[in-house]
Amino acid sequence: MPRRILGILLAVACLAGPSAARAQDTRPTVLLLDGLFIYVHQTYVGVSALAPRLEEMGYRVVVDTHLMARTGTEEPAVIIGHSMGGTSALKHAAQMVAAGKPAPVILTIDAAFGSPPCPVARCTNYFSPGFPKVEGAENVDAWQAGAFMVNHAMLATNETVQRLVLQKAAALLAERQAAEAARRTAELAPSFTPPTSAPVPTPRPR
Repeated sequence: MPRRILGILLAVACLAGPSAARAQDTRPTVLLLDGLFIYVHQTYVGVSALAPRLEEMGYRVVVDTHLMARTGTEEPAVIIGHSMGGTSALKHAAQMVAAGKPAPVILTIDAAFGSPPCPVARCTNYFSPGFPKVEGAENVDAWQAGAFMVNHAMLATNETVQRLVLQKAAALLAERQAAEAARRTAELAPSFTPPTSAPVPTPRPR
C-alpha cells in the first residue's frame, strides 16, 4: 500500500477512535462538573472525586469543569454538579430537553446563586445554609442530613453528601438494569397467537 494512503487511513482511524469507542460503550454516562476555580481535568477534588466509585458501580464517567469546554456534546443519564458546576448541570439538562433528548437525572451540591429552575422531573439539590434552593428540585439541607458545619468548598467531598449522591446513582442504575432485563425477557418470550375460531370436530364413522 502506498505510504500516502496508509497515512490517510491512520489519520482517519485516530480521529474516529474516541467516537467509535464511545459508540461501543453501552454503559450509561455520568457527567461530573466541578465548580469555580477548578479549571483543570482532575479526579480528586469536588464532585470529580466520585469518578472512581461511579466507574466501579458500572457507569461511564466524564469529568469536566463548570465551563464544559470538553463535554458540551455529551448526553448523559446523570449530571452531578457542585456550585457553578451545578448551574451548568441545570443549563445543560435544559438544552438536552429542548433538543428532544432523554431527560437526565440532576444532582447538584450547593448550586450557585442565579441557577435556573430544574428542567427535569428527577432533580435533587443538596444545599448548605446561605446557599439557595433550586426551584423545581427536591432540596435537601446537607447540614441536617449529616454534613453539619461542612463549608461550601468541602461539601462535595464530604462523606455524607457523597453517600447520598451515590445512593441516588445506584438506584437509577438498578432501574435501568431492571428495565433492560424486562425488555430482553419480553423479546425472548414465545409469541402466542390465539386461533380465530374453534376447530370443527371430525365426525367419527359408525
